[in-house]
Amino acid sequence: MTRIVSPATRTYRRPSLKTQAPTARFVARRENQFTMDGELSNSETDFAEARVINREATDVLSLHRQLAAHRDRSHVAENSAVTGRCWCISKGMAGMNSQTAGLATAVGYAPLEDPNAESATYEFINTRMAFPWNCLPFSLIPKSGRVLKQPERLEASPQPRLVVSCGRHGVIPALYLKKKLGRKVFTVHIQDPKCDTSGFDMVLIPKHDPGRGPNVYLTMGALHKVTPEKLEAARHTPEAALLVDPDRPLVSVLLGGKNGYYSFSQADIDRLFKKLNRLVDEHGVRLAVLTSNRTPREVCTRLARDFGDKHFIWNGQGTNPYFEALALADYIVVTGDSVSMVTEATATARPVFVEHLTERRTALRFRKFHTMFEEAGLTRRFEGKLDHWDYAPPNDTPNVARLIRERMAEQ
Repeated sequence: MTRIVSPATRTYRRPSLKTQAPTARFVARRENQFTMDGELSNSETDFAEARVINREATDVLSLHRQLAAHRDRSHVAENSAVTGRCWCISKGMAGMNSQTAGLATAVGYAPLEDPNAESATYEFINTRMAFPWNCLPFSLIPKSGRVLKQPERLEASPQPRLVVSCGRHGVIPALYLKKKLGRKVFTVHIQDPKCDTSGFDMVLIPKHDPGRGPNVYLTMGALHKVTPEKLEAARHTPEAALLVDPDRPLVSVLLGGKNGYYSFSQADIDRLFKKLNRLVDEHGVRLAVLTSNRTPREVCTRLARDFGDKHFIWNGQGTNPYFEALALADYIVVTGDSVSMVTEATATARPVFVEHLTERRTALRFRKFHTMFEEAGLTRRFEGKLDHWDYAPPNDTPNVARLIRERMAEQ
């Protein structure tokens, strides 16, 4: 059995949380941003040679057009405090809430329920379109609150200064508020809205999605709220002590489940458990397994039975130690049904292994996303064994937030 421990003390020494210094290849990727029109931005000339060599790769990691052109005005954003209310509008799914809240926080808004929050706060506005509007293309849906099941949600006071919407059910509310409030509101939509993008102030589309158009800015994977500061704080919580074993490396396992594109079949379950058992037997690791509300009950029961005695299995009760699992992990295994979970895992700079579930229907967008992350050196397929590599984590959220602050200050 191969145990990954220090031979000198036989006590496992956990690597520092600090991100490894990126290689020149990844520095070039990160600093060399391309515009949406395919033109090279006026970034630092030190990376000119790498730009020519790595043109396709850097384009994959491009964040938005004219980022370099905004750098000389960055002091405007840094010195301008955000004001008013931010509405995070979506269907209310966990992945969408993570993206909208993560961006709102990066812009400078605090949760509404935070007792220490000042005037600039954000709140979740969960919206769903009513029948028959939810079955129609956007070209046939009026930009009106009356198409929602609960239109009164958009008339609440105070009205927002910033709207961060996400997903199909967030499109019409954001367009309606922009039409109603005009320059009094700044609207940002996350994900491909599958409609004319000129109605938003900004549209943030992951590179693996096909949508393009006016005001569109590309991101690498999903936006999120995982930051080095939050990870460091999570290392010192009471929940953190439950996850670690000083003599064993920690493998955090993040499980999703069935959705519109993936099943979690019996074959998937058996294959996953075989690989997890191999990790324990051959590498002597400790597992910290976190399930979601989509994880099949059978998986939860079997986890408790097979690993509950010597590993940490979150049973859904009490505080979810999600940030602790990310912060303390030496390796991460995550199911591939969630773009948000995979992207958040790579924010740690730890080796991330993706367990691919069986497709219920062809998942072309997911395939493109996973291929992009693998080719960028961010993730690898989970084969039941461990390996180590270094990479520069995607870090689009703070860059997008800076641009939003600039644009809001100018509006």
